[in-house]
Amino acid sequence: MKQLLRTIWRWFVSWNAGIIVAVTVFIAADFRVLPSLLSGMGAMWGVSAVMKRRHRRLAADVPAEEQAYVRSQLREARALWKRLRRARYRLRSVAMWQTVSRLSAVVDRIIRAVEQKPHQLRLAQSFFLNEWPTAVEMVEKYVYLSQQPVQSADMAEALRETERLLGELTEAAERQLLEVLSSDVWSLQTEAKVLEQSLQQPDRLHLLPAKKGE
Repeated sequence: MKQLLRTIWRWFVSWNAGIIVAVTVFIAADFRVLPSLLSGMGAMWGVSAVMKRRHRRLAADVPAEEQAYVRSQLREARALWKRLRRARYRLRSVAMWQTVSRLSAVVDRIIRAVEQKPHQLRLAQSFFLNEWPTAVEMVEKYVYLSQQPVQSADMAEALRETERLLGELTEAAERQLLEVLSSDVWSLQTEAKVLEQSLQQPDRLHLLPAKKGE
């Protein structure tokens, strides 16, 4: 929620700064559109960049204990990811290879996203603590049992059930990744709307009173 409010505030401030600068330059430059448009867009993006850097510094200014906790969680998640990768190379089923490869890629993206924005750990923490360790253990046990020279009916059923559950877990991991990236998606959509509106700025400037004698 804080990230959302900061983005809205940054959008509001930068947009109004751009309009003020554009109108000021439009009047000062003998009502020429191009200089005012370029000045307004430059001011808008400049203010946005300054505020974005400031917000990043504020986000990084967290207690040392919290930073250590995030790093610890990510180390554990990455260690489990490496175990999954090692187990994947011993899989004999093409279908399971594809499922585990997809799960590995998605979780790697989640870890990288949290590394870039540690505050997003709150969105992925439940997955890292519950589903993720269970998934790695299931894959390792699946590899062990599937390599046995004989299989009972119960063993074959357990392997099929594991395949089904890992497929569902991979879909859950994909939804988790989308949730972690949701704030970035919203921010991109907001920036696109700002740019679209700024490109329409000349139409508004033409509505200003023209200079006498022109």
